[in-house]
Amino acid sequence: MIRSLVIAVAVAALVSGCRPADVRPAPSPSPEPVTSPTIAPAGGPVPLRIQLGAGERLIPRSSASSGCPGLDTVVYLGSGRAFRLMAFATTCPAGDTTRHINGDHGVYRTTADIPADRRATAVTVPTALGEAVMFTQAYSEYTNSANHYTEPVAVITLTHPAGPAYQALTVISEKGTLTVDELATALREQLLAP
Repeated sequence: MIRSLVIAVAVAALVSGCRPADVRPAPSPSPEPVTSPTIAPAGGPVPLRIQLGAGERLIPRSSASSGCPGLDTVVYLGSGRAFRLMAFATTCPAGDTTRHINGDHGVYRTTADIPADRRATAVTVPTALGEAVMFTQAYSEYTNSANHYTEPVAVITLTHPAGPAYQALTVISEKGTLTVDELATALREQLLAP
């Protein structure tokens, strides 16, 4: 009986010793969300501040290692409503701005990247950062089923860019959690100059 126990322990030690070490990269520290009410700086290559009301949060996302986007932040308004701020350098690849699926919401480096058919129906909204060109775009997700959304998008030409690489700020209500009018109101009331 003792011999069987010794053999079992030896086999277990041998088998566990054969497994490769669990090598995982250390998790990168993610920025902490900023809660409300407050005025919070967004950080990154586009200087701006965001007015947060009661129950609202500013949630910085890790920027892509490529720097495209160089700013990626979500403003959570509560009840599943939010808008995302992204800034793409003029050196970022343009990509396809005519079809948006499965996480690709478009790369808008300047208003020149807005497709002509959307620009024809766009409206302009004044903001503290510069003039915003607003339009809607179709967005779809294909997983186990197909889901289709209409997303309001604004591309703000910055009046005072921090540098030549970032000329615009893109604001998207992903999956259309805000209406066009709600996003326009957020642009006018919540985006503040630095």
